[in-house]
Amino acid sequence: MTTSPDPYFLKPHGTVPEQQAETDNPTIGRINGFLLDENFGVRSDGVFVADRELARRIDADVPGYRWCVLAQQRFLYDVIAFAAEKRGISQFVVLRAALPLGPERKTPHTQVKAYVGAPSMVLVARENILFGHQQTAMAVLEEKRVAAVKAAVHEVHRPLHQVHKRGDWSLDLTTPVCLTMVADPSHWPGDVTDLMRAYHEELPPGSVIGVSSLGVAPPGSAVAAALDDLATHLALTPEPQLTPRSQAEVESWFDGTGWDLEHPGVAAVSHWCGPQPAKIAGPELPVWCAIATRAAS
Repeated sequence: MTTSPDPYFLKPHGTVPEQQAETDNPTIGRINGFLLDENFGVRSDGVFVADRELARRIDADVPGYRWCVLAQQRFLYDVIAFAAEKRGISQFVVLRAALPLGPERKTPHTQVKAYVGAPSMVLVARENILFGHQQTAMAVLEEKRVAAVKAAVHEVHRPLHQVHKRGDWSLDLTTPVCLTMVADPSHWPGDVTDLMRAYHEELPPGSVIGVSSLGVAPPGSAVAAALDDLATHLALTPEPQLTPRSQAEVESWFDGTGWDLEHPGVAAVSHWCGPQPAKIAGPELPVWCAIATRAAS
């Protein structure tokens, strides 16, 4: 870690749970990992029986959540492709990185390698057990500039400035970075503006941010009821808060920041992934997504 202090004094609403709490309870990261396994027909290491049981209850009561998880992962890949192909970026930070997928332990690094020969990749875990599995996935790679970091959502400095033991490398913050914040704002209670602005300030000109969050729904609607059911289920995890965001709120994170929203601005995830498949019963959950680029100085 660099010797410079973290300049951000954000309220630590987002935390890495105690490992015992993760062992004793299902977690969001492992639930989402199981649902991705179901979508791709694989079985990933690290999913507990309790995770599978709660995931199946969520799938029964809120079937649209399965598509919500998959769609946001597809959006993540679109952000990576945009940053690599359209902006020539080779440094990537993935906040709330998912459980490595399947027996091949696929991660966003797998996707980046399709575009960049020797990328720098930091996967940021919000859970202890996910962190362990991400470390294992990174350790089997021959590249030295890949690493897993365990950090709470309010620890802005850690993933961007840490010096990684393997190869003693860190991100070069004089050149552009692609940072993804997929689903993170959904799990931060209250106003998330300060958190977003902190990341805006840290990243150099030419950088790209991709962000997604669950959206709000009209009171009394079937979608609102589904979101309430989802919140009830997720309250059984060590990270119980669920905070949907409006389109206007997501847009406000970029107002007057020197970051330009890419076309089509803040848009529904269906813009990138298409609508929820007809075979998934129940209402489609709203998800807002945006890609933004920091203007060159």
